[in-house]
Parts: sequence; structure tokens; C-alpha cells
Amino acid sequence: MQPHAHTAGSRPRAGAMPGVNPVAAAIWPTVLFVCGFVVLQFGGLDDWIISRFYDAQQHAFPLRNAFLTQTVLHDGGRRAMQLFVALLVVALLASPFVARLKPWRWRLLYLVIAIGLSVGTVNVGKRVSNVDCPWDLTAFGGDRVHYGLFDRKPPSAPVGKCFPGGHSSGGFALLALYFVGVASGMRHARRLLVPGLLIGGVFALDQWVRGAHFPSHDLTTAYLCWMLSLVCYRLLPARHRQPGG
Repeated sequence: MQPHAHTAGSRPRAGAMPGVNPVAAAIWPTVLFVCGFVVLQFGGLDDWIISRFYDAQQHAFPLRNAFLTQTVLHDGGRRAMQLFVALLVVALLASPFVARLKPWRWRLLYLVIAIGLSVGTVNVGKRVSNVDCPWDLTAFGGDRVHYGLFDRKPPSAPVGKCFPGGHSSGGFALLALYFVGVASGMRHARRLLVPGLLIGGVFALDQWVRGAHFPSHDLTTAYLCWMLSLVCYRLLPARHRQPGG
């Protein structure tokens, strides 16, 4: 699909986000995130959901190292997303020289930056948040005390690197496709939310089943990926944020 051309009379005004209300696109996801996070973290839903996948008799998550969850969905999923990003980079580098790619070069650049920034930000968050994985906790067969995100963790406690959810970021980063659809004049751009929500959701569920993350970890990842995709979109030159640009 080539970006739609618009006449001067039909082109949205400079700086506008065609088909997207930037305030609503930031506020409503934030409201949903805060409500969901409170219920999961402080309402006990995090522990309840993860306990569905924990076998108290085995003192372990039975599917932690299963072929489907570990080899296919975790390792294979990560490689598939790395390959997708590599293809995006190749397309971006080729865009000045390939006629069919030239109209897409700014949108390709946007995708590479938005996806890279989303995944990178989540991974930095994991390194500084000092939050443990479920499988590390005594309640789920581990040897660590459970400290919440806002609890003061003793300096002597082991360092955790499990918040936000890293694996799901590869899927939720694809929410950026929605903004490419908007910029391209796609009539049903919201359909491009499906890949990010579906792949991110599957990757998140896989990590819950394995005991690697609580649902609130991946909810935070989804929120960060959405907001970073929105910010990157707004930072594009105005003429490239609208069809034909």
C-alpha cells in the first residue's frame, strides 16, 4: 500500500494528528493503566493469576522449561522479533535507492526508532527497578522475600531484574504500526493495533505461565510501548505525520 496522496485543500493542517486525538491517546491509556496496575499490584490479582500456574506440590512452575513456552514462544519469539527489526533496518537503509520504498522512508525510520526505544526503555527499567520475578519468591518456590515495586528493599537483598516485562516488549512495541497506518491514510488503521496487542499478549501470557513475570509487569510494558510510540510519532516532522507526507 502506497501512502495516499492528498490535494492541498484536503490535507490536514500542519501539526494535526489525522484520525488521532493526541490528548485522548495519552489520557485514556494512562487512566486504564493506573486502574489496572492498582488492581493487580494492590488488589492481589497479580499473585492470584500467577498462582494458577504454580504447582505447590512440585514447588515449581511446571511449564517453565517446556518446549512450547521456552523454546517456541520465548526463544523463538525473541528471534522472530529480532529478524523483523533487522528487516526493517535493511528496508530503511535501502529506501533512498529503491523507488517503492522511498515514500516509506520516514515511516520506516519511525518504526525502527519507536520499536528500538520501546524495547530499550523496558530493558533499562528492568535493570534499575530492582523487582524480582515470581519464580524467585518464597511463595512460588524461590528463596527471596516479596517486595512490591514501591517497597523499600534492604541493600542486602538480591537485586531483581524483572520489571517491566522484557519479553512482551517485542510484541507490544508493534503498537507503533497503528501510527504508521494513520500516517498512511489507512481507513481502518486501528486494525494495526491487533499485531501488537496479540503478539505482546501471547508473549506476556507465556511469561506468566513460566513464572517469569506478574501481569502488572507486562501491563506496564504495554503502556510504555504505547506512550513511546505516541511520543515518537509526535516528534516526526509534521508533513510526515499525515497521508501523502
